[in-house]
Amino acid sequence: MKIKAILFDMDGTLVDSERYYTDGTYRWMQRVGYKGSKEAIYPIIGTTLPMTYAIIHKLLDGRLSVEEIEKMNDYYFMKEDVIDYREYIFPEVKGVIRSLRDKGYKMALCSSSLKMDILRFIKENELDDCFDFVISGYECNESKPSPEIYLLALSHLKVSNDEAVVVEDSTHGIEAGKRAHMYTFARKDTRFNIDQSEADILIDDIGELLNILGEK
Repeated sequence: MKIKAILFDMDGTLVDSERYYTDGTYRWMQRVGYKGSKEAIYPIIGTTLPMTYAIIHKLLDGRLSVEEIEKMNDYYFMKEDVIDYREYIFPEVKGVIRSLRDKGYKMALCSSSLKMDILRFIKENELDDCFDFVISGYECNESKPSPEIYLLALSHLKVSNDEAVVVEDSTHGIEAGKRAHMYTFARKDTRFNIDQSEADILIDDIGELLNILGEK
């Protein structure tokens, strides 16, 4: 059956924000006495903020409460070092997204990030007219690896699961795509010990979608 829709994750898939978040988290955790490795922080990739706080709480051996961790994390990323999505977007993304739009594909952006961050990514990179549906994991009852976010996108776009593909990077995201019974691409990343083995196919960048879908 012909593919009609492409459902994208954001962090680590369209924008190299995993590097930004892991580096930043490591820096502020060191300030409060963290002596462990940066690699031990990598499990936060692809998680919601509450899950991130729980992981950090454990890594800090309970020295800070979850509430204190939330305040430290918010201050660092919202005040001290706010991400510039124009700097971190993968170089091929804008051209590929616009090309897919022009070729008539429906597209959704399905991210575990806060809605305001997803919308800022879209605005900063002038992709406002490219996505037919945008949803945050915070609008769902269950976070990835639950398939809910992708099932909601399918419903909104009015396509079946065999008419759409998922493009992800994280273990939880890949599992969400597979549990939604969709063919799932994963942007290859060997930096963060991410298990991408359940993806149907690994791609080096999303430009490969044009070849695989027969659009180039």
